Amino acid sequence: MDEKVLLKSKQKILIIGLLIVILNPVFAGLIFSLFLRSEPQFKKEGNWFLILSLIWGGILFALSARFSQIFGF
Repeated sequence: MDEKVLLKSKQKILIIGLLIVILNPVFAGLIFSLFLRSEPQFKKEGNWFLILSLIWGGILFALSARFSQIFGF
């Protein structure tokens, strides 16, 4: 049986995706953006979320390394 999941509210999916990417960019953000890329109607948004997730994850890693040196962790 081939069942398809219909995503009815595009705006809700995009807001949830943006929150996921901002709060947990490395793992959940990458997984969610790759999921969006697999859906034909969300391919463009999936690309943007993937780029945002990679950039924001890199910034967070750089900041955490910097603050660990400052505070001596």
